[in-house]
Amino acid sequence: FTDDIKFLQKAVVFKPNGTKILALKRPPDAVTRPNCWDLPGGNVLFGQLHLDSLVQEISEETSLSVKNIEPIDVETKFDEQKQLYLIYIGYKCIATSDEVKISGEHVEFSWVSLNEFLQLESGDFLKRLVRQVEKKE
Repeated sequence: FTDDIKFLQKAVVFKPNGTKILALKRPPDAVTRPNCWDLPGGNVLFGQLHLDSLVQEISEETSLSVKNIEPIDVETKFDEQKQLYLIYIGYKCIATSDEVKISGEHVEFSWVSLNEFLQLESGDFLKRLVRQVEKKE
């Protein structure tokens, strides 16, 4: 939105049969969380509608279409060091196929169980989202 506000969205994307979720590996030269496992999603840009942005990010990063999008987690926080206000929404949804084609933003993908994702090196906020999804399953 502005230089001091960031709106980030991530999604736990289930396989069509609902048994596994999609994990994406960040490249070694990523600015944040290099070599860590990630979930699809990204920043909402000024003027974008949040759900349109989420669907677009998932499609760009994975070539997947999704359905049954459900918000699971909403968080806001202020990073005093960066003077940045962060708005974060986490979702769960179901892919309409399991044919993933990753973009250049990630170097690898894997369909994993919720518990397997929690064992991967990843961001705390992503693990919190997966735990919240796990509670609802």
